[in-house]
Order: sequence, then C-alpha cells, then structure tokens
Amino acid sequence: MDEQDVARLVRDASRSFGLDPERLVPLGGATGRVLGVDDVVLRLSWPQVLDHEHLASSAAAAVVPVPELVDRYDSPSGDGAAALIRRAPGTDAAALDGMSLDRARRRGAACGRAQVAISTVRPPAGLARVRGDDDHARSEEDVLLHLDLHPLNIVLGDDDEVTAVIDWTNAAAGPAALDRARTASIFHLDPHAVPLLGDPTWRAFLEGWTESAQLDLVPARATAWACRYMLDDVGDRYDEDGLAPVRAALAEAELATTAGPAPASPPSTARA
Repeated sequence: MDEQDVARLVRDASRSFGLDPERLVPLGGATGRVLGVDDVVLRLSWPQVLDHEHLASSAAAAVVPVPELVDRYDSPSGDGAAALIRRAPGTDAAALDGMSLDRARRRGAACGRAQVAISTVRPPAGLARVRGDDDHARSEEDVLLHLDLHPLNIVLGDDDEVTAVIDWTNAAAGPAALDRARTASIFHLDPHAVPLLGDPTWRAFLEGWTESAQLDLVPARATAWACRYMLDDVGDRYDEDGLAPVRAALAEAELATTAGPAPASPPSTARA
C-alpha cells in the first residue's frame, strides 16, 4: 500500500468504526501500520495477514492474554484491511527505566513464563510449519510458535504480569526449541539489541527471561536455524559489520552440530 492507499484505508476504516481519523496517532511497528486513539488501536495490513494473526492469537488465548479484536474492516477492493483492537493496559516489557534489578528480573521472568505457556499450545490448522534441520526436531510434536517474541511484543501491567502478547504476524507451527532459539538470538545477536547487553537493568531482565524459559538450553541446530532466520529477516537493514556476530554465531552453531551433541548456550559472540 502506498501512502495514498493507507490514507484512504484509515479514512474508510475510521468511518466504519466510528472514529475520528484526525485523532489517530501513529504507534510505529515493523510489521504493519499501527495507530492509536484512547483505548483502541487500529492495525492496518492485508486481509490475509490479519486472518493469520487472528488465527494464531486466538489459539494462544487459551494460555496467555492476547489483544481483544473489537471489529474489523475489509476494503471492498480487497487491497487492505484494518483491525480495531482493544489497547492492553500497561507498558511494553522493555520499559525498564528507573527500575530496580529485582523488578527488572521479575518482569523478564513473567515474559519467560508466557513463552513457556505458548509452547504448550497445539497449533491451529492452517499455520505454516517450520522445522529447522534437526532429525530429532522432526520427531517432536508441533506447537504454536510466535517467532518474534521479544520485549516490545509483550505488554506488562503495573503488577509486572503479562496483559497481552502482541504481533502474531510471524506465527507458525513447529518444535518449541525454535521459538526459544529465535528469542535468544534477538537478545544476543540483533544489532539493535546487542548494545543493551551492557546495561545492568537490561541484563537482569534478560536473566529473568532466560531462567524462566530456559533460553540457555537451546540445541545448537535450533540456534543455527535462528541465525539463518535472522539473516533473512534483517539482512537488508544492517551492514556486514552489524551482521558479523550473527554469521559468527551461525558458524559456531553449525560446527557444534557436526561435532555431535553438546550443551547449548546463547551465542558467545554477542555477550561482551
């Protein structure tokens, strides 16, 4: 959608929902255009993307809070759609400014528990399957995978408990280890996140999540898969210097898989 198409979709969807489009404020987000007003959020995307997100989040709703879908508008031409979503109370899990290390660790642990809960959900029919390249993984039961589970996609309330897990665009079915490997790679290898590792509050948050979801026990083959996933996902956003730790971690993980079973851990290349 170009800017003109977006403006038309916002106008038409707002009229359908009874909103004033002039009051909508852009909220950002890498996977779609998101605007907010009062206690609702307007998410713009393609009809099939919104269908996919709703399918996955509805399945996850059995174990974690997810955004409440209030209404939906589909353009008569089929070239765009908008979901009206109830805004979850609280702030994203990454809002750690001024927090004690204990509270940061507690917030991370809450996110880790949510990740573990999601890994107990059988995936609904219709989700694509991802497998990695592990023979053992191919024998594991498929579960629901979020595949973009990081602090900006989890909302925590004032009590530091999860009020919503959002952004289910990448959701798929597959072995649970792949979702944990994906999250660990975001924390330790994403060029945007790596600089945060030197912050004590962030480290406490990460420790809480890691312990709760066992992110440090990810098989090497799953880590390799997550590295390749990241290179495909962000390879066009960063230069080679930014991606070098990802490539190094991929080589390390692939070497570990050929050397035989070994204890897994987050990639060492991004810990410093």
